[in-house]
Amino acid sequence: MCGFFGVIDFDGNITDSDHQEIARGAASISYRGPDDDSILIRPKSCIGFQRLSIIDLQAPSQPFINNNNNIIMVCNGEIYNYIDLKDELVAKGYKFTTKTDTEVVLHGYEEWGDKLWEKLNGIFSIVVWDERNNELHLVRDHLGVKPIHYFVSGSRIYFGSDYNVFFSQTYYKPEINPDAILSYLSFRYVIGEQTFYNNIKDVLPGNSIRFQNGRIDKCCYWDIPIDIDEDKGEKYYLDILDQKLSKAVERQLMSDVPLGAFISGGLDSSLLLYYMSKSEKNIKAFVTGFEVEGYNEFEYADLVADRLDIQTRKLILNPEEYMSNMEEVISYRGEPVSVPHEAAFLKMTRYMKDEITVVLSGEGADELFGGYGRIFRSPFDYNKHKIINSTGKILKKLINNLDYLQSVGPFHEPIEHFLWRYAWFSENDKKTYLNKEFLNNRQFDDYSLGFIENLFQVVSKKNYYEAMYYIQGKIHLPNLLNRLDRMSMAASVEARVPFLDYELVEFVSRMPIKYKNRWKSKLSRLQSIFSNSEIISEKYDIPKYILKHLAKGKIPESIIWRKKMGFPVPLDNWFNKGFKQYARELLLDNNSKTKSFLNENKLEKLLSSEKLSSNYDYDGKKLWMLINLELWMKKYF
Repeated sequence: MCGFFGVIDFDGNITDSDHQEIARGAASISYRGPDDDSILIRPKSCIGFQRLSIIDLQAPSQPFINNNNNIIMVCNGEIYNYIDLKDELVAKGYKFTTKTDTEVVLHGYEEWGDKLWEKLNGIFSIVVWDERNNELHLVRDHLGVKPIHYFVSGSRIYFGSDYNVFFSQTYYKPEINPDAILSYLSFRYVIGEQTFYNNIKDVLPGNSIRFQNGRIDKCCYWDIPIDIDEDKGEKYYLDILDQKLSKAVERQLMSDVPLGAFISGGLDSSLLLYYMSKSEKNIKAFVTGFEVEGYNEFEYADLVADRLDIQTRKLILNPEEYMSNMEEVISYRGEPVSVPHEAAFLKMTRYMKDEITVVLSGEGADELFGGYGRIFRSPFDYNKHKIINSTGKILKKLINNLDYLQSVGPFHEPIEHFLWRYAWFSENDKKTYLNKEFLNNRQFDDYSLGFIENLFQVVSKKNYYEAMYYIQGKIHLPNLLNRLDRMSMAASVEARVPFLDYELVEFVSRMPIKYKNRWKSKLSRLQSIFSNSEIISEKYDIPKYILKHLAKGKIPESIIWRKKMGFPVPLDNWFNKGFKQYARELLLDNNSKTKSFLNENKLEKLLSSEKLSSNYDYDGKKLWMLINLELWMKKYF
């Protein structure tokens, strides 16, 4: 696991200044790879690399060059099936100089070209500069675990593992992408290819981009399946799920350095610990929490640790530490922070770095198995809303009290309902707290709206329930993976995600959704007519049904059937205890960077309220997001 920064100049005008700037940019992300560094300069290319040694610790640092001296490759990531691929390549006559997994990418490209990406099982961002025909390839792994960004300047393509690298050279001056602000407030991050910076773009998960002769060709080499299998019965899915999850964990235990696991006391991380314990002894497990009651899962972490005979390392984060870390977290992100617990992640990964360099984490299970009950059950609200609105006027008046969406609807299409349901700043929030003129009276930026419309078009022949799994995998998941990568790599720790082994994802995605989110009974489904998804989830249904049944006999029952907690941060509580003054001084200051797009009067009213007490800390999260925007703009602009 590593970091890189480089430039290709198709006109062949690489200079000593480029060498200095690329070296400076690569050094700025040395935390991604503190063990070794290297830089390669040629007439058309200059590529710097920072290595975090995981496999074959004595191997030289990338970039790697083929024997014919005409293909250059850098890869940030792990290729879990590299031994099988290496055996194929050796049989074809290829010679290897290291035992690394990433050298397989170099020779694999020589043999299979673009067909290689489909063969890789792993987490990776790859750059291949093919001097034979002046082709540059940028490739990102199936689900987007590892990042890769780029920008085009005339005949030059710059690419890097981190936004911060781009600010080290003269061809780019940071400029805010104003549309990104709306995307951030709606989705917690900037979705799709666009970023917070004008002209800097992300390579999408499961995509490769080829640059040649002034052309940019984008290809989706893999996508989350949307077709669902004919039902083969619960036993079949349980048996295969057990095999595939066990295999995914086994694959991802490969390492020449110590490894451990994040543990939360929840279902996903506890199940991963079970499968790890089948192969590994003396597992180091790390759990963090907060001092506020209800925001700490140590009790449940201890339960699974005792069951599996695992020693846990515990870390408590207090509010003062949290707020003091915000600017540092932003500096590693190079953008406003997306998830409130990222500061806790950073402190935890630094804490674990003393003992391990690789950590397994449970990301992806919620998106695969329907773990966010309020979201995955929300199509029930939408369908009920549609039925009620299709009735006659008299009957509709009688049953309107069953439909809480009447006050915010009508919703004619699933995408309308999704945008309302998923957005962090609601339509009313945006009208209340934002300067409508600055945002051209828009609720969503045009790019984000078009991106989501395209996703819904892909699943247009699926019902809303089925579509939600694809949408969450494309919208929600990349943000969580970005957070995991940034905060783990900031401490030089590699994070792996067994639930997102692409073979496992393909299997689970084709599984009938009744095995993911199931009604408790026919009576429960009937009772739900008089309720909504906020209340229904885990009261009348069973999210992650098959995963919970897989866990039986493996981890304590109390963990399997406890209500989902996630990793909440007590933001309302902390703002009530003094952080509102910090927010006031930052956001309402005359020199505030965000004041141009905020409604100061409405914000002042929120900050003057006696107490924040919103469900799921929504008010605290809104203030937290605005603080993030302000801190980021102060630092970078």
